[in-house]
Amino acid sequence: MKSLLNRETATGLLVTGFGLSTTLYAQSHYKLGTFRTPGPGLFPTLVASALTVIGACLLIQSLVQRQAAEATEFEYRPFLMVLLSIAAFAVIFPYAGYGPGVFALAVIAGFADTQLKFVHKLALAAVVTVIAVGLFRGILGVRLPILGMGGF
Repeated sequence: MKSLLNRETATGLLVTGFGLSTTLYAQSHYKLGTFRTPGPGLFPTLVASALTVIGACLLIQSLVQRQAAEATEFEYRPFLMVLLSIAAFAVIFPYAGYGPGVFALAVIAGFADTQLKFVHKLALAAVVTVIAVGLFRGILGVRLPILGMGGF
């Protein structure tokens, strides 16, 4: 008998659960407002609701197809590297600024992939940093300190 809980089903459950809990939290803690005068909870509620619908679609699709996924072991390295990269960003950003924080985040997250060479991880991190700084500073106008907390 095929197991109903495969990777796709677990993903659908996780995305649906996260979206639903975020939707309920946003609705209970923030005012929604209207589309004409949106409140602080309108956008999070809309995004989380969309996430809930996407998760439900993934869940339904995985249950309808019922393809037995090959039993795979949970890979701890990518999971831990992404968590570590987020923690590194949180530690580095207040002291060194946005640029070094994003660079460290991208380099450490790159260690989730064992096949990528270190030089390529550095190059990818540099590109991600330039794009992130350009996006937040140049396009969105968010005034984050790029280098250090003094400015620039």
